[in-house]
Amino acid sequence: MINKEGKLFGKISIIDIAVVLAIAVAALGMYMRFFVGNEKVETASSHIEYKMKVQEVRIGTAKALENYQSAIYDSTTKEYLGDIVAVEYTNATKGVEMANGKMRETTVPERYDVIVTVRVDGKINSSGYYTATNQALAAGSSCLFNSKAAKTTGRVLEVYEVE
Repeated sequence: MINKEGKLFGKISIIDIAVVLAIAVAALGMYMRFFVGNEKVETASSHIEYKMKVQEVRIGTAKALENYQSAIYDSTTKEYLGDIVAVEYTNATKGVEMANGKMRETTVPERYDVIVTVRVDGKINSSGYYTATNQALAAGSSCLFNSKAAKTTGRVLEVYEVE
């Protein structure tokens, strides 16, 4: 089948076949990427609220978030994340393993857990919640943000639509 010169049936080179196959696979991939399965996703503009938990901050940070309820921005991308509409804080607690192997909840001295509620205009579709600048909002994600008075990291607890 393959002669000493590397030709199939004495006429076609194996390298030529490999090149043709590679081009065919690339063309099929491009077709699939750009023309097949490109369904439109409907997005609705909505008011979105989400709650973030900021853990173990000093009282100064908790008070700054509470007293200067203002716009917050992503610290790395500088994108607008919304306006703070409510702030609640409680004494920070932490699970500590005791000598007998059991876990015990203890209060962290001079530290507070803060729940920050943020409202933003955004989009909702079948794949989730997004800010107007297409930043995804999902429970469990963390966000390094800054406001007029504080810079900290929060973890998103819940996201929901408001009227």
